[in-house]
Amino acid sequence: MSEPSLLSAPPPTHVVYIPFVILIGIIIGFVIGRKAGIKQGKAEFLGGNDEDV
Repeated sequence: MSEPSLLSAPPPTHVVYIPFVILIGIIIGFVIGRKAGIKQGKAEFLGGNDEDV
């Protein structure tokens, strides 16, 4: 048997799992970004942000 080539067609499961992995990454990024935004907003509200001085 010949070894698979880098340029060979990917298996059909890639059609499902690549978009699934991208979607999971978007969801995780949104959640982490939202938590960071909430933390930053609380710091600004409480006066803990000295970056603008």
